Amino acid sequence: MIERLARLWLAAAAILLLLLTGSRLLAGTARAVTDFFFWRQDLPVLVSVSLPAALLCLSPALRSGGARLISRCPEFETSAPLRAALVLAALSAVIAFGGVYLVFDNYPLSMDEFFANFDAVIWRNGQTMAPVALEWRSLAPALETMFMAPIGGHAFWVSAYLPVNAALRALAGSVGAAAALNPCLAAISVIATFAIGRRVWPSRPDLALVAASLLATSSQFLVTAMTPYAMTAHLALNLVWLWLFLRGGRLGHAGAIIVAFLACGLHQLVFHPLFAAPFVLQLWLERRWRAATLYTFAYVVICLFWTLYWPLVLAMQGVPLPSAAELGAPWLIARVADLVAKFDLADIGVMAQNLMRLMTWQNPLTVALSLCGFLGAFRAKGTMRSLALGLALTTAVMFVLLPFQGHGWGYRYLHGLLGSACLIAAFAWGRLTDRLDSRGKAAASAAFVAVAAISLIVLLPIRAWQAHRFLRPYAAAEGAIRRARAQIVFVDADGMWFGDDLVRNDPYLRNRPLILNLAALDKDQMRWLCSRYTVSLFNRADGHRFGIRTLGQTPAQDPDPETELRVACPSLPGAIKP
Repeated sequence: MIERLARLWLAAAAILLLLLTGSRLLAGTARAVTDFFFWRQDLPVLVSVSLPAALLCLSPALRSGGARLISRCPEFETSAPLRAALVLAALSAVIAFGGVYLVFDNYPLSMDEFFANFDAVIWRNGQTMAPVALEWRSLAPALETMFMAPIGGHAFWVSAYLPVNAALRALAGSVGAAAALNPCLAAISVIATFAIGRRVWPSRPDLALVAASLLATSSQFLVTAMTPYAMTAHLALNLVWLWLFLRGGRLGHAGAIIVAFLACGLHQLVFHPLFAAPFVLQLWLERRWRAATLYTFAYVVICLFWTLYWPLVLAMQGVPLPSAAELGAPWLIARVADLVAKFDLADIGVMAQNLMRLMTWQNPLTVALSLCGFLGAFRAKGTMRSLALGLALTTAVMFVLLPFQGHGWGYRYLHGLLGSACLIAAFAWGRLTDRLDSRGKAAASAAFVAVAAISLIVLLPIRAWQAHRFLRPYAAAEGAIRRARAQIVFVDADGMWFGDDLVRNDPYLRNRPLILNLAALDKDQMRWLCSRYTVSLFNRADGHRFGIRTLGQTPAQDPDPETELRVACPSLPGAIKP
């Protein structure tokens, strides 16, 4: 059985590598950060897992030796599955909470993470948007450079993301527990996965524990829970929704609809409906007319509300409707149309890298078992088919709309469906082990424990070190910028990887120094700032000194912002020191 799973792993790796190679040869499409993650992070792990898998398939002696070694491992304990699941959930929370500080220095690396905290600060002040002081409105594009809601006149600002993740962080932050939010949501995800397994296989609590164990030993699951990304909340709410949906009854369906409302508004509308749609479709196929009508109507209302959320908020703030319309249904339709128009089949190489990243950030058994069980799950209909369809649908939609994920530990656009993959894997585990005799089952159980231990003790530390190594230069640079003896720090991001991400300010501009993107300023604005404030500059040379990756010689800009700044500010001081 283990040999078969090893072959599936190798086949998946080979197919993805062929897709990547073919895409490069035919189209040459590449994304710098995706390539960096592939070569520096994912390929070493892929080789490290594939090599023993290949040897296992090719060497009978190695298989027999491995069997003897595995026989010494403890069997997978199922005598108290609920207790074991609770232990796994607690362990996941502890690992994730420790990683917030030990791996990520409690630093939000990406702008997605930063704006989750940015919006949370606004919510904690009892507002949905932060007012911008009149003197800073013309400088707003330089103070916050991306992902901001397009509010005319910059009278207010907030990110363009939907608010539920930020609201949850604000609620946790109000009791000083913002860093514990995602670790707690990770624990909820493990418990919910187990609870779903108990409903799907009421006579097989061991399979529920298999699913929970596979999730709890996923490096993507644990490392992402160390960050403020909304994806951990997506996973938790998807799984809680599914448990309530399967529970049924008035309380179950009412609870599922409430959770659906929250899940759709976490940060992007698209993710939860893609997960839930196959289950609602299944209701129609099973002719459960009342439930199907209820959920269909509920999702129409929920999606309509979140589509109109920003126009409603802006109207409540007295912002004129023409500005509000830029964030309503027309804005959403235009954005989707733009993404579809940019679709390029050559991005199949980028998607192959995404899926390889997903593959290498999981417990290796999760990948092999979910591949083994995917078609069987589809044929099984019901819950298993809906889980499989959700994975396929989300993958296809992300390939068309947004194949490039940028930052992310694993493939975060499928993060909300990790529970689905683990449940399908548990389904396959049950079908494979049911065919074995008692001795074979004991060996399979020991092998499961061994691979889970390797995933947690070997692969997770490697991934945590990779994440920390990538993040550390940015955290150090931002710390130095914030300690600069100036009231204003200009960031010249030209030639720096993600240099724009260093432009971060408090939503109420209470931080000093204020940090501005130099490229978003004209010379009059530079002159005005230099005449009123003490200033400093952070540029590519500074970034290189802190360890941020820099590009080679870039084409000269005309006009060059840094040259204009030095004319506007003749007394500009030297480099920011580490």
